[in-house]
Amino acid sequence: MIFDTTSPWGTWKPLGAAALSLKLIDLLPTGGLFRKLAFLLRKPVKNHDQEVYDREIWGLKLRLAARGNLTEQRWLTMANFHDAPERDALRRALHPGAVFLDVGANAGFYTFWALSQRYPGLRVIAVEPTDIMLERMRYNLAANDLSAAVTLYPCAVTPTPCEVVIEQHAGNVGQTAVRSEGSGRRVPGRPLLELLLEAKVERVDAMKIDIEGYEVPVLEAFYQTAPRALWPRFVIGEIVGEGGAPLKSLLVSHGYRLESATKMNGILILEAMP
Repeated sequence: MIFDTTSPWGTWKPLGAAALSLKLIDLLPTGGLFRKLAFLLRKPVKNHDQEVYDREIWGLKLRLAARGNLTEQRWLTMANFHDAPERDALRRALHPGAVFLDVGANAGFYTFWALSQRYPGLRVIAVEPTDIMLERMRYNLAANDLSAAVTLYPCAVTPTPCEVVIEQHAGNVGQTAVRSEGSGRRVPGRPLLELLLEAKVERVDAMKIDIEGYEVPVLEAFYQTAPRALWPRFVIGEIVGEGGAPLKSLLVSHGYRLESATKMNGILILEAMP
């Protein structure tokens, strides 16, 4: 699909049945049977010919795609439901002047949630290698006059400096993967510590990391080289399900305590050196 980045925000506001369904979903309490009801109510949006919608969510003016990216689709149609425990924990971890690191930012779901808290001096370091996600983030940042609050790195994160291949997922752009070889688009791979030093941050108050199974080698390299002052004090990462145990083990071995787990993610707090 072509994501419209030229027309002003408001051009693609939901109308008719789509507008009604979104309004009803916004009124629902989160959790339980109401979540299932929300999935049903959003069908007029998913099935409509309109590919992008302009919605005010969390007090922000956002343009989001209705298809092709699962996270973005749920953000558009079920913002109050999607990753609610993670968002609440992140809100509590942030404060005025905080630094939030969003590794594998996708279209910016967590980045914009952090920005929506309106903490004075909040800074976001967002890393995303996919062109189409970057253009969506840039559009929405500009629409809200928030570009200056975000340092956006258009690269992959890797254990060492290198070049990698981006293999775009056919049905869900958010699942685009980084490979060492292949025929996809080639992008720079940069270590996490290198990015933080370039960004001139002195600490990381919170981090969300979702890089499709590549978290462990990236973070192993980071913890081996980064001063403890730069270790994120709060981490959201996918530790539940197949392949999640190594990430949990790595974080716990470096002094993180598992505060809670959701259907997909762990929420971990840095307590002490191992």
